[in-house]
Amino acid sequence: MKKSLCLLISLCLVVSGLVLLAACSQSKKAAAVKSGNEYTIVSAYDDVTHMLSAVQTVSVTNRSDNAFDAVKFHIYANQYRQDATNSVVPAVYHAKAYPNGDSYGDISFDSVKVDGEPVPFTVGGTDCDILSVPVGDKFYPDKTVDIEMTYTVQLANVLHRLGYNDKTVNLGNWYPVLCHVDNGKYTESPYFCVGDPFVTDTANYTVSITLPDKYLVASTGDLTEAASSGNSVTYRYRAEAVRDFAMVLSSEFTKISDTVGDTQVNYFYYADTDPESSLAAACGMLEYLNKHVGTYPYDQYSVAETGFCYGGMEYPNLAMVTSGSASYREAVAHETAHQWFYGVVGNDQISEAWLDEGLSEYVTYLYMDSTGETALSQSMRGCIKTYVTYVDVLDRFYDNVDRTMRPIDLYKNDNEYVIFTYVKGSLLFNSLYETVGADKFWKSLHTYYDQAQFTVAPGSQLIQCFASACGDEAASIFSTFIDGKEIIGKVTD
Repeated sequence: MKKSLCLLISLCLVVSGLVLLAACSQSKKAAAVKSGNEYTIVSAYDDVTHMLSAVQTVSVTNRSDNAFDAVKFHIYANQYRQDATNSVVPAVYHAKAYPNGDSYGDISFDSVKVDGEPVPFTVGGTDCDILSVPVGDKFYPDKTVDIEMTYTVQLANVLHRLGYNDKTVNLGNWYPVLCHVDNGKYTESPYFCVGDPFVTDTANYTVSITLPDKYLVASTGDLTEAASSGNSVTYRYRAEAVRDFAMVLSSEFTKISDTVGDTQVNYFYYADTDPESSLAAACGMLEYLNKHVGTYPYDQYSVAETGFCYGGMEYPNLAMVTSGSASYREAVAHETAHQWFYGVVGNDQISEAWLDEGLSEYVTYLYMDSTGETALSQSMRGCIKTYVTYVDVLDRFYDNVDRTMRPIDLYKNDNEYVIFTYVKGSLLFNSLYETVGADKFWKSLHTYYDQAQFTVAPGSQLIQCFASACGDEAASIFSTFIDGKEIIGKVTD
């Protein structure tokens, strides 16, 4: 009787704690919604010309301590034009990304207005990748302006974030998105072909897309309406406190769904021979991180099988997973992990790519170990062998090989980027896991998630969370790996 009573009390405390944590998360989301800029985009897709037309309004509030004379947007769609300085893919991936030959796209603006008045906007930056919108009088802190722009996006025939292919249309990074403000300045970083060259704040989106009714759409946000007219359909979505808004379109999609907690999980596929297993991987990882890190704060999450030259790509509430991938389940799990690390907790993916990629990769290994699919020891053995072999080969050709974990534009090529962010990043987190133990590892990640939700968090914040829970030794592990002073032994077959 006493034992049963104790168990009942313990259970009540656990449930109460989970309820409080979920309530805290929702409160932080509500605050992010309230403070986020508002995007309204009305768009239409022509599948004959492969052109997307849009009218976009952004209600922008200056939440910095600085005054600006212009509001600036990244226009990543312009990176697909023929004369772009920076390619969207590394040379080694060019043939895979363009199976039908070279193809180009761009974004062109018909008009830009500020508070209803036309303004002489400019397209500049280092590679025609920044839209600068003058706002007349100084754009002072706490002031709000409404910016309306009318534009068209010509899609390239490319297996990439933005483009069309034989089976799907990928709409990632397709619209002008506000430049992140850091230390009172706009971050106007260019598009790099290595890694994910994005730093974005959370915002709120109301988006509609009109297209032929043969298409299904996997999307960020919640579907609020589907209205048919003739042979067309208009889908309307609402997304709150998200970093981006992306879609995948296909006339060949089949959709299956399941539920994890309060989240509906969808899988859109056309060639996957075991779609139930792929959906299960998304649900399993969602449940795993809900338990170990913190509750996913959105009502829906979708995974879409698509044409893509890499393994996959993460967006809020949406993951693109490459059709024909050697391991659907691992790719789905990795992209789902990004919903927490990059999605809810943002970071500077240019300067600290290891922070979201290394962490998402490592928790994927932990998840695969928990399901019995791949032992953690086996995954880490593979990482050690890959990293040590790579460094040994470089040592034969260069003196003082740079082993630091650095910004993505400082890696020599995509392979080096992968080795140092995914592989070495996983080894960093495994070293922490083995040193501090599972309980303190997850406690530190939970604290990080709780503190940094809906922000762009620096790596130092994660390091401090581990140091607070685990001591200075944890902080020294981070610095050793980041500074390239780690010691990783060789493995033998």
